[in-house]
Amino acid sequence: MSILDTIADHQAGWSATANNLKARIDRARRAVFGFSIVGALLAAVASQWGSPAGAEASTWSNPRTWIALCGALSLAAATFFTQRLLAKEHITAWVRARAISEALKREAYKYATGVEPYDQSNRDGKLDAERQKIEQDGDDLLAHYVDDAGKGSVPRAPLSHDDYITRRVEDQIKWYRKTGAKYQYKARLLRRIEFWLALAATLITAIASVTDKHTAVYGFVFDIAALTAVLTTVAGAVLAHVEASRFDYLVTAYFSTANRLENQKPAASGDWNSFVNDCEAILETENMAWIAKWTKPKTP
Repeated sequence: MSILDTIADHQAGWSATANNLKARIDRARRAVFGFSIVGALLAAVASQWGSPAGAEASTWSNPRTWIALCGALSLAAATFFTQRLLAKEHITAWVRARAISEALKREAYKYATGVEPYDQSNRDGKLDAERQKIEQDGDDLLAHYVDDAGKGSVPRAPLSHDDYITRRVEDQIKWYRKTGAKYQYKARLLRRIEFWLALAATLITAIASVTDKHTAVYGFVFDIAALTAVLTTVAGAVLAHVEASRFDYLVTAYFSTANRLENQKPAASGDWNSFVNDCEAILETENMAWIAKWTKPKTP
């Protein structure tokens, strides 16, 4: 097995590991989002539910008790998932696994194109030493490591100039722009939802202040002013989801990196060594900034 095959196999394993850790975080984040909204809705309904005759003697026969209980359980589940599955150590584990994968990929592309520091006779030893150094930072993550993860995206043979430009530079530009556009759409959609929820809460508050606060819905008398708290809570959950997902940062970072790589392409006709290392430096800079953004402690 060649050294590039070894690097490719390990990179594929770390990439799959990062994907699995990220998938868990995404599922937990969606669960928190959903439980927060359901809990707020049920709490509002419970607060408005009237007590039937004899409720004092039979609390558990009152639907309000069960609605309030389900609401409390939903909010408790949201708190539990936040503390247990979205804690800093889970985020850090995912980020570190992704960083190892990207570092191995950078070194593999440098080696495959024969640029510094892999332009000398002992380049196999240098690459293997660099691989060991990179992977040592993830020794405590080996319990999550995915073995036999497939071929991955790292070259397993030397690359020509055109191959590198196509497979590394142009493909990376396309990925950054496509992913950036996807996050941009999600951020805009969620912000529109938050805007209309906040507007609805404001209008309901204004209407309730000058009219009868109570309205009948299918024979059920409901205080419409209570909807204000629900809408405000849901709007807050939407904004929290946007902030937790770092959509705004990712859009800016991805589009900016794509533009920098695009601007670098004309330099391919000059010093090839400098071109490859400059392109890899751009990708490394984005990756380091990405790591810092995800691991930066949140301000209170």
